[in-house]
Amino acid sequence: MKLDFIGYTGKTGSIIYNNLKDKYDFKNLVNTKNYKEYIINVDSNTIIIDFSSKGFIFDFLEKNKDRKFNNFFYVTGVTGFSKEEFDKIDNHFRNINIVGLHFPNFSLGINLMNDFVKKVSLYFSNAEIIEMHHQTKKDKPSGTSLMTSKIISNTWENSNVNNEVAIHSVRLPSLVAHQTVIFSNEYGEVLEITHHSLNRLCFSFGVQKVLDKIIYDLKNGNYELNFKYGLQWNVNLLDFLEK
Repeated sequence: MKLDFIGYTGKTGSIIYNNLKDKYDFKNLVNTKNYKEYIINVDSNTIIIDFSSKGFIFDFLEKNKDRKFNNFFYVTGVTGFSKEEFDKIDNHFRNINIVGLHFPNFSLGINLMNDFVKKVSLYFSNAEIIEMHHQTKKDKPSGTSLMTSKIISNTWENSNVNNEVAIHSVRLPSLVAHQTVIFSNEYGEVLEITHHSLNRLCFSFGVQKVLDKIIYDLKNGNYELNFKYGLQWNVNLLDFLEK
């Protein structure tokens, strides 16, 4: 399997790439300067790691919409997609035989937070989210906060709780990625759960764990069991690793 890194010179991608480059033999390093050539020459038996922007995958699909791949994985941490865009990518991936995995956040802490949030939502029926990121982050609210909000809403829906989760977004210099979920009830309790990503390096460990699992499952014949054509979006890192 070839490993290709898309967005290796970006703000987040460069940190992840530099931390992983000695652990993996990346065959193709792609950014805005060479991606158009890359997408018309890409082949089967490839794992793409994408930390560029959402424009890349749509250009990729346009150039490869009539192909059929074998053993092709697309792993991304890019956010800012709408549900309609996720559905579009999912349909294309099914047609051209790509296994797609979208993780809104690769840090261990935020995925542990979401596990706890699901449990808390069984007992607290009021919640709001404050998400804070660097001022250059393009999407608002963040993909992570949307995922957390969805976890809460789904839990409430199953418990017949009719409520909404407000999300407050902050974009300021010196911030990296921070999220607080505030729960309250009518009995005088407030529960705050906070996670801080102080360095983008924390995302590289999650990416490494995902790559290792894909490679391990391929070597041990678990492809059919664990991977399906199409795009799985808003995947919880821990749920994926524990399959």
